[in-house]
Amino acid sequence: MSLTKETLADKIEVVTVDGTTSVQVRTATKVMEDGVQIGSTGYHRHVINSGDDWSSEPSNVQAICNAVFS
Repeated sequence: MSLTKETLADKIEVVTVDGTTSVQVRTATKVMEDGVQIGSTGYHRHVINSGDDWSSEPSNVQAICNAVFS
């Protein structure tokens, strides 16, 4: 039996409000046992704006930010 914790950006949205575009990221933390999800510790949400540093974000979030803000 191997228990692991996985954190991934499972929902990424591009939103424009009043002419300002931002990327909203929802991160899920899952508890896995032998590759099967047995629980979840919940979600965390954060917003990335054009002037922010997104270099520490997962590659899928970086790709979207690069496309949206370039």
